[in-house]
Amino acid sequence: MIAILGTGRMGTALGLNLAALSHKIVYGCRDPQRTDIVDLLKKTGGNASAAAVDQACAACDMIIIATPYSSMSDILGAMGNVGGKTVVDVTNALKMGEDGLMVMASDSSAGEEMQAAKPTAKVVKAFNTVGFHVIANPKITGGPVTSLLAGNDDSAKKEVGDLANQLGLETVDVGPIRQAQYLEGMSALYLTPYLQGRRDDAFEYYLRTGSKPVESKGTRPAG
Repeated sequence: MIAILGTGRMGTALGLNLAALSHKIVYGCRDPQRTDIVDLLKKTGGNASAAAVDQACAACDMIIIATPYSSMSDILGAMGNVGGKTVVDVTNALKMGEDGLMVMASDSSAGEEMQAAKPTAKVVKAFNTVGFHVIANPKITGGPVTSLLAGNDDSAKKEVGDLANQLGLETVDVGPIRQAQYLEGMSALYLTPYLQGRRDDAFEYYLRTGSKPVESKGTRPAG
């Protein structure tokens, strides 16, 4: 079973599509009887249920956190013991800058903060650079989309990568969780066309693999 914490646009898109792929979904929330949660369960179908955050986390081996960064601390406090579980971090530590564009709201990243708060969990940064509308329907892009993965546990990254593939996305492993800060920076770039009113310039990330040089003389250090 997969717990989804957050029932906004991203959490809903993930829940609906994962349930349609026959995954059992548990929406973790403060009030499982809330009207919008009941409506979401009806929309998601028989593969979905709702429970308090700690109960949802206890019941599932994989937990997806799709909440705003401002809510992350409260969610982490409500999760309880998630040692050994795969925690998928979709959060971006961003805030609005003075020029109307996004800037980082953390000296590190949401992913690193999450791993520090839950040191025995296997945190994997994923889906944070993909639009919720693409999660809902990957075919609308007319081509492949890449979800980049960062985390310290290779088996957890493979597990999340397999899930992303089921959702119609390609993946690239970009290393340990400390790389999450760069993925969250990519999300700030992703939002720029929307914030500047240039919706026709909106884009999705696609990384083309298999581009290694025929002959390599090693990596030259910067500077």
